[in-house]
Amino acid sequence: MYHYLKWAAFSLFLKRNLRYLLFILVSILGIYGADAIYRDLVDYAVATGQKGMILYLLLGKWSIVIALSILLVYSIMRLGFGKEGSSIKGEKKKRPKSPENAGKSSNEEDEDPILQRLEKFKTKGKLKRRSELLMERLEKEKRKG
Repeated sequence: MYHYLKWAAFSLFLKRNLRYLLFILVSILGIYGADAIYRDLVDYAVATGQKGMILYLLLGKWSIVIALSILLVYSIMRLGFGKEGSSIKGEKKKRPKSPENAGKSSNEEDEDPILQRLEKFKTKGKLKRRSELLMERLEKEKRKG
């Protein structure tokens, strides 16, 4: 079972971070590709005697390398294992501070279905069984009909 949990966690990680993993792959391949193309163009410029072109090739190569390095660092920083940090910060903002605000539903609480389900357990009333709910519903129908 542990084997399945490992693969489930790994597939969830890949699913959540696919975009950033692709950016990392493109950045690394782009940096190596830019270096290979630069070397070929410098060899061609030296062979044809156009040594003045080497400076522009070098500037072009380093501008591409810097841009791809920034994309690489950004992608690595955005890579994450989950949204625990953002959900903890969000929960602190969503909690009402006073009991008067607890009865009112704000837009933020309406958006989170888990908090809505937990609201019914915050009251100290008696939890009813299905049979009790069914009996109450039948009594209401008898009163109406």
